[in-house]
Amino acid sequence: MQITEKEHQGLTYSFAVTVPASAIAQESEVELKRVGEKVKMPGFRPGKVPMNVLKQKYGKDVMGDVLQNSINNAVRQVVEEKKLRPALQPDVKITEFEEGGDLSFDMTLEVFPEVPALDYDSITIDELTVDVPDSEVEQSLERLARSRRHPHTKDGAAEQGDVVKIDFVGKRDGVAFPGGTGEGFQLELGSGQFIPGFEEQLVGAKAGDKVDVNVTFPTEYHSKDLAGAAATFDVTVHEVSYMHTPDVSDKMAEGFGFENLDKLKDAIREQLSEEFKRAARNKAKKQLFDVLDEKLTYPVPQGMLKLERESILKQVEEAKKAGDPELKDKSDDEIAKEYEKIAERRVKLGILLSDIGRSNNLQITREEISSAVMSQARNYPGQEEKVFEFYQKNPQQLDELRGPILEEKAVDFILSKVKRNPKPVSVEALMGEEEAAEAPKKKAAKN
Repeated sequence: MQITEKEHQGLTYSFAVTVPASAIAQESEVELKRVGEKVKMPGFRPGKVPMNVLKQKYGKDVMGDVLQNSINNAVRQVVEEKKLRPALQPDVKITEFEEGGDLSFDMTLEVFPEVPALDYDSITIDELTVDVPDSEVEQSLERLARSRRHPHTKDGAAEQGDVVKIDFVGKRDGVAFPGGTGEGFQLELGSGQFIPGFEEQLVGAKAGDKVDVNVTFPTEYHSKDLAGAAATFDVTVHEVSYMHTPDVSDKMAEGFGFENLDKLKDAIREQLSEEFKRAARNKAKKQLFDVLDEKLTYPVPQGMLKLERESILKQVEEAKKAGDPELKDKSDDEIAKEYEKIAERRVKLGILLSDIGRSNNLQITREEISSAVMSQARNYPGQEEKVFEFYQKNPQQLDELRGPILEEKAVDFILSKVKRNPKPVSVEALMGEEEAAEAPKKKAAKN
């Protein structure tokens, strides 16, 4: 095989490659043998069809596969001989081929840049720490108690926050309309379950009362027939209840499966501690990425940058359609310029994290992949089995999960090497509004 380097500029290489006719013929025989093992031809046993017969009947049919396999083999040989690390699939264009002759093609590819070793001692990252205050535990206990609220029947008039058990029939011009009827409905007054104005008119009602509720449907109501229309609901109140919140006690703790209240408090404190550690780690990751973004000066493959930019702009376009207020007044040029920097940052960081993983032999365990699949499955309640089946039938899709796992391992590796500055902070400072760490996405897994 003949390899001629045509051009080398930055991260881009171009080669002219010629695969000799003998190699094409050899690959053709390999493909024809595969056909011969499966095909049934009169007068011949399977696998015993002569090569000349196969060539005459199927030679043109297999030529597409022959050329593709020959190109793939040649590309691999070029990459190995030139010791290149392609960032993406090479661009290949056949320049000359006639049956029985040589195959000539041009290939252009971008490679990953050389990533200089990080000077870990020159990087200092805050290590935020926070003690779990008793007030946080108490607030969690109160939330748990509220989650176990339940109605207790009461005498007297319904108040805001009470629950009324009602039957109702909605009418327009005295005629009931479809979907406007309900029986035995438990409605919490003030919950906003019904259209504006409905619940307020039931405040003061007692069990046994019949109430005419007059409302106007919102103009943006999902049913076009009712949008903006006036209607009357004939409501019968069967029962009035108040929402009882259980006391924070040993009994409540037992209801959550704990021996007593102290055990529940310990579990809450431990859970909050883990939550604060994750938040501190995310802040450290964001700070690390900001520092690295300033330090990393190597060029990035333009093909990877283009793909990342397109991915980001697609997400931005979807956000604009959804009415994201932050994008409302920005022009397309402003958005493109802003996210160009984000795209370059992501690609640059992704290359670094991949290089860290590769050079330090960071491995992904089967348990970590299984955990990632389980995490994906939890995003689709009731369809978990379909998620498992999808990954079983499409194992290549597991690469989409390996990338983020490897990135997080690389981040943890770097954080274990750089200097850390212990810094006690309050819960408010730790959990306050923060920018999400720029995830460099999953391309790094394929370096």
